[in-house]
Amino acid sequence: MAAKLLDISATGRHRIDRYELIGEIASGGMATVFLARLTGLGGFQRFVALKRLHPHLQSEKDFVRMFLDEARLAAGIHHPNVVPILEVGAGSVGYYLVMEYIEGETLARLLARSASAGTKLPVPISLRIGIDMLRGLHAAHELRDEAGAPTNLVHRDVSPQNVLVGGDGVARITDFGVARAASRLGDTRAGQLKGKIAYMAPEQASGVEELDRRADIFAGGIVIWEALAQRRLFKAQNEAATLSRVMNEPVPNLSAIASDVPDVVTKIINRSLERNPDRRFPTCADFADALEDTASRFRLVASSRDLAAYVADVMGDEIAQQREAVRAWLAQSEASGSVPNVYGPPSSSMSAAAMAMPDRSGIATAPGRPPMRRESSKAPWILAALMLGGGAVGAFFWLSGEPPAPALGAAGPGPHASSAAVLPPAVPTQPAPPVASVTAAPEKITLDEVAEEEQEPASQVKAGARGSDTAAAPRAGSRKAGKKKKPNLPDNPYEF
Repeated sequence: MAAKLLDISATGRHRIDRYELIGEIASGGMATVFLARLTGLGGFQRFVALKRLHPHLQSEKDFVRMFLDEARLAAGIHHPNVVPILEVGAGSVGYYLVMEYIEGETLARLLARSASAGTKLPVPISLRIGIDMLRGLHAAHELRDEAGAPTNLVHRDVSPQNVLVGGDGVARITDFGVARAASRLGDTRAGQLKGKIAYMAPEQASGVEELDRRADIFAGGIVIWEALAQRRLFKAQNEAATLSRVMNEPVPNLSAIASDVPDVVTKIINRSLERNPDRRFPTCADFADALEDTASRFRLVASSRDLAAYVADVMGDEIAQQREAVRAWLAQSEASGSVPNVYGPPSSSMSAAAMAMPDRSGIATAPGRPPMRRESSKAPWILAALMLGGGAVGAFFWLSGEPPAPALGAAGPGPHASSAAVLPPAVPTQPAPPVASVTAAPEKITLDEVAEEEQEPASQVKAGARGSDTAAAPRAGSRKAGKKKKPNLPDNPYEF
C-alpha cells in the first residue's frame, strides 16, 4: 500500500503519544493507519503501524466498541500468522492501536497485480498463503479468556484484503474489527450483516445470530479458490445478485478453470465450501493439514523462503525505494531541529486489558512512564511575590493594632471570620499556541486496485464507513490523489 509521507515543511513534525508519525498508509471508513516510529535510548528505533479511529466516530458507541474489541481480542492471539496488536492508546486524540509493521502487500493487491500483468499467482505461492491464513485463523478460534474459557471468536471478515503477505515469507490474518466473541464489549443486534457479502458463509448471509468458526472456514475456502482461479467466485453486478450466488449457485470446478490444480486439491477446497456447515472441516487446522499434506505430494506448496523470494521478485524494488524514502524523510525531519508536536494533550498509553489513569497533574501517562514536562511559566513566581507582599502588609497592621481595610467591594469580616489575608487572584497565563489538527493530515490514499464494494461490512454503510484498514507496508511511487491507473486487463477481478 502506497504511503504518503507527511510534508514536514508544511505541517511540521507530529506525534501521537510516544509515536512520531511518518506517513499515511491507508484510510477507511473507521480509521486511518499511519506509519510511525518509536524511539528510545541509545538510538533505539522501531517502526509500527498506528491505527487511529476517525474523530467523527469517537462519539459513536458502536464503532468505539468495535474498535476496542479488535484490540482486546487480537492482543490475546500470539501466533506467527496473526498480525499482533502491541498497544492501545486513548486520550484527547481519541482511540488508537499500535500494530506490528509488516513490509509486504495484501493478497488482494497481489492478485490485482497479477491480473493487471496478465499472469497468475503460482499455485505453490497461493497455497502457502492460504495455509498460513488458515493457521492464523485457527489460533484465533482457539483463543481463551483470562479464566480459560473459550471466547468463541469468529473473524467474520476473512477476505484477500485482510491477508497480509510479508517480505519475510509469512502470510498473516489481520483486522478483527468486526469479529464476534462471547466476551465482546457490545452485543451485535440481530439481523445485521457484518462482513463482505462475496465472502460470507450462507449462514452468515442469512443473518444467523450465533456463528461459529465454520463460517470462517467457508470464507477461507473462497479466498483460496479465488487465489488459485484468479477470478471471483460469487461476486456479481450488485449485492442482491452476489447474495443469491452465495446462497444458491453451485461452485464451479476449480480444476477445469485452473488446470494446474489437481482434482484431489479441488475436492479439499470444495469441502470447505459446503453450504451445510456440518459437512465442512470442523476446524481451520484440519482444513490446513488436509490441504498441505495433499498438495505436498504434488510438490505444490511453497516454503516460507519461496514466498519471501516471490515477494522480493514482485515488489522488492518498491520496498527498497520506500525504505530509502523513509530514510530521507527521517534525515530531513531530524535536520529541521524541530520538536514533534503532540496532537492535543498527551494521550494515555495502555495495554489491551486496561487504560492508564491520569496523574494528579492532569496529564495521563503510560504505566511506568513519567509525566511529560510542562512549559515553564512566570505566573507562579509572580503569585509567590504577591503572597509575600500581602503577608508583610498584614503583619504591619497586626503590630500596629489596626486591621487592614477591606478590599474594594468586599464585605467586612463577620463575628467568626478568619483573620487570614485574602490571596490576590492568579495572573492568567498566555494561551498555548494552537496545535495542528489531526484532520489536517495528508489526503487519504485511494485504494485503486481493490474492489470498492469489498471494503466495508454491509451493516455499516449508512454510517459512512467504507474500508478495512490494514498494517501492510507501504510501497513507493504512489500515484497522485484523484488519478486512477486502470489495469491492463479489463477483467481484473480486483479493480474498482
